Amino acid sequence: MDTQQIYIRRCGIKREPPTLVIVYHVGLKTRKRMIFVRDIHQKSVSELFQDILKKSQNPIIRNIPKVQLLRLLAILKDLVNGVPLKESIEQCKTVEMVSTDEDLNLVDIDVLERKKALMDQQFEQNRISPTDPTFQYDKNVDFPQDHVETSAWDSDEFEI
Repeated sequence: MDTQQIYIRRCGIKREPPTLVIVYHVGLKTRKRMIFVRDIHQKSVSELFQDILKKSQNPIIRNIPKVQLLRLLAILKDLVNGVPLKESIEQCKTVEMVSTDEDLNLVDIDVLERKKALMDQQFEQNRISPTDPTFQYDKNVDFPQDHVETSAWDSDEFEI
């Protein structure tokens, strides 16, 4: 199965038993794959994600964005633990908001993994490659001089 032929249509979760459901197209055929998530009570979301990637070497999983898989696994874990669906979705929305003021050293490993995946996805969307028509090699940017702060280490007396 070549990854170029696979088109993911839908991804979802099933509560009983905890399952990741993927509907995809291969050529002209539509297929549904169900991946059972084991030990959902004992493992973190990032550990569940790693287990799914390890156990299924299937190219279907590789075509699903990491952010989406982590979000689905977090919602599934919340549902199994008795958290209402709307509350779980609201928690996911707050976790997926990246703030420059937030200290990522203080967050949980699962939250950190999800934020890193989201930042990677945003980086890939905003990246300009040299083959893009809007790419400019030697770009000069003028920064405003009124926000420049001087420091003691920046003065000439510290030079050797």
